Amino acid sequence: MLSRRLSAAAIAVAAVAVLAGCSAGSTNDHASETTKPAPKSTPTTNPTSEITPPPLEQASVECTDGTATIADLNNKEVTVADCATVIVTTSNALIHLGAVDDLTVKGAINGIEVKSLKKVVITGDGNRVSTPDKPKVTDKGKSNTVNH
Repeated sequence: MLSRRLSAAAIAVAAVAVLAGCSAGSTNDHASETTKPAPKSTPTTNPTSEITPPPLEQASVECTDGTATIADLNNKEVTVADCATVIVTTSNALIHLGAVDDLTVKGAINGIEVKSLKKVVITGDGNRVSTPDKPKVTDKGKSNTVNH
């Protein structure tokens, strides 16, 4: 009977030792895995940042008797040479102007670059006017900017 008790006790002790060893080994393995630095991810580029839109259709407007009117040229790239007065009624256009005394912008969401400018009146919304000069600005619209 004593040998049975010793055998049962030996088996229990051996089982506890085996389980403790597995548990300790497992803890060490997991601990070493969690202390490793995470692999660095390679930054990816935004696929849409590499997309270039199709070029805008080109248009030019003549200055007649000192006035040029840019109308009905939505979604176009428009060029006007030097002209005393320019009136913009179109929208969504990229506009390149020469020297201008008076610019009136009635359209919306235009990007307008002016070689030189004395005065601008804006009644449309969302337009951006860029010029190296500091023109007199009257802005009656919303969300317009005049950069100089």
